[in-house]
Amino acid sequence: MSHRDEMLWCPNPFSTRFIRPGAIPYRFPSRQTAEDLVAKLTALRWRGQIIGPHGSGKSTLLASLLEPLRRAGRPGWMICLHDGQRRLPRDWTAQAVRAAASLVIVDGYEQLSAWSRYWVKWSCRRRGWGLLVTAHDEAGFPTLLRSVADLRVAQDVVDRLLPAGDDSIDEAIVAAHFAAARGNVREMLFALYDHHERHRRGAGARRDIAR
Repeated sequence: MSHRDEMLWCPNPFSTRFIRPGAIPYRFPSRQTAEDLVAKLTALRWRGQIIGPHGSGKSTLLASLLEPLRRAGRPGWMICLHDGQRRLPRDWTAQAVRAAASLVIVDGYEQLSAWSRYWVKWSCRRRGWGLLVTAHDEAGFPTLLRSVADLRVAQDVVDRLLPAGDDSIDEAIVAAHFAAARGNVREMLFALYDHHERHRRGAGARRDIAR
């Protein structure tokens, strides 16, 4: 089977299952590691914030921290808030207890109402749980890391996803889609999914014509 035929049969490398948080390792800046951040969070008494714009890798970073947190004796339980979700799940404390968590992680903390923010902070303090949040701007916690996506990070992510020998997406295409997404790597990957599908359909059509 030729490389082009293999490409036609292989799944799109930008499918959700390949780009979901945790599927791609987080690219740490300045030779930092997940263990370094866990050590820093320990020094901050298990309360911290990860700050960064949309699509800069905050959720991917959280996924990378879960196993090191468990090894450090602070298993985390994560709440992922969607756009416009201003309240925590009603039974979130019971879920955290069942998960034997000692650190609550709130991804998208800035979306919560002032009351929900107070409630999660009070509840974690009362139970002795740590609290780690992600937000776009300052959320009132010590800063663990500022997540920033640049073109080098975006290119690295694409290189990790593309199978060896796949020339459907070059550096110029990555740069164009990264700029169009205004630095949002997640949106760039969604756009590259569509680009890859168009390229694959075009390759299939050219193969049929050549027969």
